[in-house]
Amino acid sequence: MEERIGATEHQRSGEGVQRRASRLRWLRIAFGVLCGAVFMLLFVRSVDLRATLSIIGDLSWWPVLIGLGAYLLDFILRAIRFWMLLGVDERKKVPLQSTVAPFVASFGISDILPLRLGDVFRVYWFNRAFDLPVSKLLAAMILERVFDLVSILALAAIAMWVIGATLQEPVLATLRIVLGVAAAAGLSVVFAPRLLRLASGWLAHWRSSFWQQLAAFLQSVADAIGQFRSVRRVCGYFAFSLVIWLLESAVVLGAWIGLGGSGGELVKPFFAFAISTLGTLVPALPGHFGTYEYFGVLAFDAVGVERNFAAAVILTAHLVLWLPTALFAIGWLMLHGQARTQAFATRR
Repeated sequence: MEERIGATEHQRSGEGVQRRASRLRWLRIAFGVLCGAVFMLLFVRSVDLRATLSIIGDLSWWPVLIGLGAYLLDFILRAIRFWMLLGVDERKKVPLQSTVAPFVASFGISDILPLRLGDVFRVYWFNRAFDLPVSKLLAAMILERVFDLVSILALAAIAMWVIGATLQEPVLATLRIVLGVAAAAGLSVVFAPRLLRLASGWLAHWRSSFWQQLAAFLQSVADAIGQFRSVRRVCGYFAFSLVIWLLESAVVLGAWIGLGGSGGELVKPFFAFAISTLGTLVPALPGHFGTYEYFGVLAFDAVGVERNFAAAVILTAHLVLWLPTALFAIGWLMLHGQARTQAFATRR
């Protein structure tokens, strides 16, 4: 009888946790939609959309296509970096050629669905397909994000240094604060293993099996991240990440030139690219719509670029950055689902 009561209470506790998690997910979705809608509204109200679309209508496609080619190479290198971050033992389980397609699809899923569900898909896919530990996958993704953040901060700082004389002091002060906060967030990951182990030790004292499992999970993530200690490796991955982001910046530079921007002022779209990318840290609609446009136009405005032209560049670049991965994710998921169905039918 007591065992039955205990089981019932455990079931109720589990249902309560699921309800709270569900409410939290919906709150996060609502918050992202609200933030994205607000920033999109601010963007739309700050420009003349008719004039912006007229500028886009005169787009010369060849620079954009060059940027798109650089973007393709960018994602291949991103997939290789993720594969390398998995660690030697895990790389032996995963053929490199099998990494690229699901990796790119995970980005496309996040561009379509809320809550960064592409990240959830990536963990699920690599865990199920190659039996990789979830802790190793999460550690690789955390390190991936850290290198991305530090790289884009470095590029933004370089752009600010080059064009700093043309920026007004209030703008510079605001940007310094934003970059400082983002840098602090990136550096905090250096202490992540120690913090995770402290949290794991604290949770391990709780009697609930859920908290015990969470403690063990945090410990495994800390161990996976803690293996990344070589200064030489850190510098190598940082240089690799800089190349990745320089390739992605080619999309904005291509949109700038394709719309008639001066080739002698490429630092301006490069600066806008860095700031709009940092703006994606703010919750927004799927695909970062709203924040990317608002902060991109804000950055262009700070360096004296006319707002409607700036909006045309940012919108063109954002569509080029968003559409290919979104379409690839849809196509890959459809083909993969069909392949699994055929394999199941063959087995039967």
